[in-house]
Amino acid sequence: MKNTYWFLCLIFSFCLGCGINAQPTHSKSNLKVLFVGYDPAKPLPEMDRSAPGMMSKEAFTKEYPIRMPAFKKLLSEYFAQVQTMDCRDWKAANSNPYDVTIFDFRTTPLEAARTEKGADGKTKYISARYLPDNFSKPVIFISSTADEMGRSIGLKLDWLCLCLDANAHHINTQHSIFKGPLEKVTPTMEMKKTPDGIFHYTTGDKIPKEIPMWKVQNVGYLENNNTRIGLVSRGNRFNESPDVEDISSGVCTKDVGAVALGRHGNFFLWGFGASPVDMTDEAKKVFVNAVAYMKQFDGKIPIARKYNDRMATTDDVREIVANATKEKYEEYIKLIEEFNDYNAKEKKRIDEKKTSGQALTSSEEQSLIYLGHPEKINAYEQFLKGIMGKFSAQFGTDAEAFQKYITDNFGYIYCDPNGFYEYSIDEDVQSIGISNHSVKMLEKCVEMLKQNDRPDLALRILKKYTTEGFETAKEWSDWLSKNKNKLFFTETDGYRFMINTYKG
Repeated sequence: MKNTYWFLCLIFSFCLGCGINAQPTHSKSNLKVLFVGYDPAKPLPEMDRSAPGMMSKEAFTKEYPIRMPAFKKLLSEYFAQVQTMDCRDWKAANSNPYDVTIFDFRTTPLEAARTEKGADGKTKYISARYLPDNFSKPVIFISSTADEMGRSIGLKLDWLCLCLDANAHHINTQHSIFKGPLEKVTPTMEMKKTPDGIFHYTTGDKIPKEIPMWKVQNVGYLENNNTRIGLVSRGNRFNESPDVEDISSGVCTKDVGAVALGRHGNFFLWGFGASPVDMTDEAKKVFVNAVAYMKQFDGKIPIARKYNDRMATTDDVREIVANATKEKYEEYIKLIEEFNDYNAKEKKRIDEKKTSGQALTSSEEQSLIYLGHPEKINAYEQFLKGIMGKFSAQFGTDAEAFQKYITDNFGYIYCDPNGFYEYSIDEDVQSIGISNHSVKMLEKCVEMLKQNDRPDLALRILKKYTTEGFETAKEWSDWLSKNKNKLFFTETDGYRFMINTYKG
């Protein structure tokens, strides 16, 4: 039976690829493209709790003989040289001869994930490494592969939520991937109900109940649980550095700024999970445009890295301040009650299915671990304490005083780049009265050094908010004069000023 299955897989793959040599109606690009995924000519990978790409075992197995051939067929219609490779065999050197590499699933790690204890005695999780830090070839990541392979090298294409469905919204339709270079695409927009998740964030306060959307996939996971789920990345401070582009959000459970299509350096996130078999015709054209578009970023590695996706940003702080209200507490109660109700109903459904002798899917088996444990609803005082964090010791349950204090001192907020959503008011910066995001703060500190005005304070600020360690006023003055027009402030890479190395 097993041999028969693999024989059918190979026959199907051959038949699907029969159209590869058909003459396209457009000229082909000379770009050389490498597609890295699962080769259906090879055995299925071992699957424990879930399949690669966080798919169900059933969905992965069903799509296994189809997915790579479908991508090969689409890419070969537009590019003269297309090679496929099994992700289990890929090495960094394999991408050198190609202009663009597409990663559909994660490769074999260079270093396995591990835990280690820091000097403070705390255990730290170290993600598996799949790419060298200096990997400079243009890349397209599909869905969760972006975070899985990009986390260890500090990409902003992180895992906010594996919950992206079939449609995109808040799209920059003027972006190059809609203009060409292979196909000009005017996205067909349709008014649809705004995802409920958007309204749980203050950024959704002015979003209408219906918004224009572009269909990327013919079906999403919300309609068909055999569809690969897409990934959205955190939009908070995504655009703070000159090495990124935020192109589109998409239907998910998160805020309106969640990134479904975006670029960080030489890496591009195609957050949607479908293969070309389930892509719309417009999406197929935009996808190949994205591949061609990335060629120009060969060698343009990211400037600002993001190694801690759980650090606070000022966007998070704004949300925290806005959530310290009675209205948000009532919304919190409603959400927990709805979650507990769904949780109970789903457990009852699966239990009844199991009792009746029906076989459970792998997803249902896994969900039984989490179902049947209702979430506790905190009292209002406890809710506020959770919102305020360490500031609750200062303000108790006085939400208005907390909000006023943070708002009045917003320019002096310091978010710990190594912390877990930790932030504070930097009293050093507060004492000189200039926002730590302004280059004027650096200018002021250099002037203080020249005037011997609180030089220890000035040096402390300069070293904290830059990557430099100079000691004299002249060194700092020379450095600032040389780089002032190339400086940008990044919260996610050290909460400091960095130099735009893309500028000459």
